[in-house]
Amino acid sequence: MPIVRVLFVASALLAGCDTYGLDFPPEPEADVQAWDEMLDAVNAVRAEGAVCGGQRMGPAGPVIWDSRLERAATLHSEDMAAHGYFDHRGSDGLNTGERVSRAGYDWQAVGENIARFQRSVEDVVGDWVASPGHCRQIMDPGFVELGAAEVDGYWTQVFGVPR
Repeated sequence: MPIVRVLFVASALLAGCDTYGLDFPPEPEADVQAWDEMLDAVNAVRAEGAVCGGQRMGPAGPVIWDSRLERAATLHSEDMAAHGYFDHRGSDGLNTGERVSRAGYDWQAVGENIARFQRSVEDVVGDWVASPGHCRQIMDPGFVELGAAEVDGYWTQVFGVPR
């Protein structure tokens, strides 16, 4: 049992989330099918509901894929990988909302989950669901669109509500 706790703590430390506008080095997989898998995995969690940090979150409607949010996620994952950092603020000083706007997404709310070193969509979504803040972000019924990316083990997931 101590090994499980250590792994959970380690995976929780390798993930981060960021929200604006709402209240509250293994070889990873990377191809178009992976992003279908990401959308399916997130929507499966949302359909079922989840317990986020002891708080039961009821089912939420599905999100749809948005290529502009995917672009913002890709640029952030590329930036983190290229500069060897792990943060919501980019090496250029931009935050999630500013990156999403630069990608051409006119938003009223955005949220971002980041993680690193997970090997698959299943692993990263599982780690996010096991972390209270990330889980709440995935389960937030206000979010309606999603884009995500993985670059060299750096994962970024961006949720949005368009204007």
